[in-house]
Amino acid sequence: MKGKIIIIMALAIALLGAGAALAGITATKHNLSVTGTGTVKASTGQQNNEICVYCHTPHFAVASGHSPLWNKNGTPTGTTYAMYGTTLAGTTPDATPNGITKACLSCHDGVSAINSLVNQANAGGVVGAGYNVAFGASVPPAAVLLTGAATNIGTTLVNDHPVSILYIAGKAGLKATTTVFGTSSTLAALLRSGKVECSSCHDPHAASGDTTSSGTTASSMFLRISNSSSALCLACHVK
Repeated sequence: MKGKIIIIMALAIALLGAGAALAGITATKHNLSVTGTGTVKASTGQQNNEICVYCHTPHFAVASGHSPLWNKNGTPTGTTYAMYGTTLAGTTPDATPNGITKACLSCHDGVSAINSLVNQANAGGVVGAGYNVAFGASVPPAAVLLTGAATNIGTTLVNDHPVSILYIAGKAGLKATTTVFGTSSTLAALLRSGKVECSSCHDPHAASGDTTSSGTTASSMFLRISNSSSALCLACHVK
């Protein structure tokens, strides 16, 4: 009986966490459903009012390992990235993006369609090769690419903060991983396999003004904390 109670409590906590994430996404540009507040979003119909499906699916997810229950195929076959090549931090980035960074780039690299899903909404069936949700009046629905300078990072990452790179305390003025970030998380908690990834600085589930997982206030660019007075930069770097 005690075991059953523990399981029920665990499920309840998981559901509360999912609800909190959904509440954060609803009012952001990451809500690509027809109810989204941004200008790039789904057209009416096809159960396009679902919010989470544009990134996640409960069944038949892509076995990528870089994001929970991922519903996108990722970057097109043959796509290559120019990585940040400096050894300033004592190491060089991976040859290609890995981890959650790869998940982010499956929308933000300028070559991957943001409306191409593996599994249709409302148990509509697994397409696998890519199902384009209607974003606009094109019939059949066309692939939609992000074009804005703030959202289309591109495949040349040499002019961006290094990602998929080991965090080495002491190099490039990096603080110890035990340093508290925001009000609760440590720097170590923001790394993936010891590496800096997109999610180290950005919280994709947080709305502007929301309280993020680190207990701080997010910005319109999904930053985990405000970069006022370079606070985000100084959270990791001693300068």
